[in-house]
Amino acid sequence: MEERRKIKCDCKRFFEEKEIEVNGISVKAMVCPGCKHVTFTKEQALEYARLKEIHSLMDNERSIIKIGNSVGITLPEKLGLKPGKKVRTEAIDSKSFKVVFG
Repeated sequence: MEERRKIKCDCKRFFEEKEIEVNGISVKAMVCPGCKHVTFTKEQALEYARLKEIHSLMDNERSIIKIGNSVGITLPEKLGLKPGKKVRTEAIDSKSFKVVFG
């Protein structure tokens, strides 16, 4: 089992991995418990960049379209979704839901 390296802050405390919010995006980062300085590992930075791209694709208004006897919304192909792929939907409240891609 590979041992994780510890990263020391300039204030001499070791960074800890925490879930934080950056520009409205929830992401893991390395946070100093002393001075609260935030930095990213390479993997965390790549994940943040991926999430930022998804947010830029999805964070806008969409029109509801008619599909046979149903209604729907369109999603960008850049999300990697193909016709026939299964997704899971979950009601959040009476005015919102989330879509979980497999």
